[in-house]
Amino acid sequence: MRTFYAFKINKELSILLSDSPYNLYRSLENIYSMDKDKVYLGKDLLEQIISLIDIEKTNKRIYEKNKNNDFYIKIGSHHRIYNKYRKEETNIWVKNTHFLITTNIIPNNIINFIDMKDIFICDFENKDYFWLSKLIVKV
Repeated sequence: MRTFYAFKINKELSILLSDSPYNLYRSLENIYSMDKDKVYLGKDLLEQIISLIDIEKTNKRIYEKNKNNDFYIKIGSHHRIYNKYRKEETNIWVKNTHFLITTNIIPNNIINFIDMKDIFICDFENKDYFWLSKLIVKV
């Protein structure tokens, strides 16, 4: 299972850094790896880079799009997809600053959970990062 952090990047930075994702990744990684005693600095820096997520509205939207999916379960801000036929297990938690995703496969229908506009995904453990819109192509 891999752990991904999906951030909704503010519009100006998204336009500015769309072709240089490494710089955005390094900024987010520096915030992620900041000492715990400097949390206030990290929070301020993060809020300059991202757009905050309306947790209640986002949870409702995700639930409405997925409530008829047999492989979907919702508990609070936790959304789970477990498809035994594809051997897929994905958990998504909606946070104020990001989506926390643990998965063994990035699902094809990730757009049912996360709006693709200006979403930047980081896996800090594996030093992996990408724009969601460049990974998933709408058909």
